[in-house]
Amino acid sequence: MNATFLNDEAGAVTVDWVVLTAALVGLGLAVMGVVSGGIEDLSTDVSAALEDESKFSEQFGGMTLASASNTTVFSGRTASDYVAYGQSLAPGNNGAVYYHAQQAAISDAPDGYNFDNPLSDPDSGNVIYTSNDGQNYSIGGNVVSVDSYAGSANYFGA
Repeated sequence: MNATFLNDEAGAVTVDWVVLTAALVGLGLAVMGVVSGGIEDLSTDVSAALEDESKFSEQFGGMTLASASNTTVFSGRTASDYVAYGQSLAPGNNGAVYYHAQQAAISDAPDGYNFDNPLSDPDSGNVIYTSNDGQNYSIGGNVVSVDSYAGSANYFGA
């Protein structure tokens, strides 16, 4: 065998770089595996926050510009569904029935709306939520301005 060939170390550096590069790629993949779940959760939260933000009205120079959306989130529960829920909790006690029904309706209020003035729409059978600024109603997820509401709302209570 040739002694020059045995003493030649020129390829050893190349082997070292290949091993180090493979180790760095493996470390990068491991970090990506650990971090990707958190990044996915965060991106979902950011997306939900942006969707919620687009539903609110914008303030500009003291003037409120109405939101372009004419719908809100609807729970799918009618006024009679809320009453049935109240009856399941307090059968025979009319005051307690409507208390529980109103509390359930309050918890289902869409963002930016309240159930402080408990009303129901006899035509659709849905409860009527009032926007926090008092300008709009949300009835079954559809937004109607208070001034253009043509129905005759009923008091939702005992």
